[in-house]
Amino acid sequence: MSDSPTRLYEGLFMVSQAAAGSDFAGVVAHIKEVLARAEATVHVLTKWDERRLAYDIKTAKRGTYFLAVFDARSTQVANIERDCNLSETIVRALILRGDHIGDVELEELKKLTPAEQETGLRSSDDDDEKNEEVVEDTNDDVDTDVDADDEDGDDDDK
Repeated sequence: MSDSPTRLYEGLFMVSQAAAGSDFAGVVAHIKEVLARAEATVHVLTKWDERRLAYDIKTAKRGTYFLAVFDARSTQVANIERDCNLSETIVRALILRGDHIGDVELEELKKLTPAEQETGLRSSDDDDEKNEEVVEDTNDDVDTDVDADDEDGDDDDK
């Protein structure tokens, strides 16, 4: 195995929303395991977005995306892609060289909420939603009735 230099890479991993919803911590651990198997040093791993897919992929209609910024040897990228293709958890993966990511952008990405902490935030958000009270808007000052004389709604006051 040659000692090729490590480079910065950006990876976008898509998992089905059902898998992310049922075992979020397990999905994060699986992505970290795939990267660790390739001896990658992870700088950032965060949940990026949940979206509806343009078409069904392996029966998934919605997907949850995870963004990872990591250092790895260029010879290991093929192994990461192979592991993602063989994985039943990861539906799609896209890995790009991170030459476009500067030091400032990397520091901004590090400020994002790590995926591990997202699990704790999810449970506290669910509790907050349960504790919220529904407040009805009872604004009686606005008159939305149309005059009985003016049936078509026009202002025909001549």
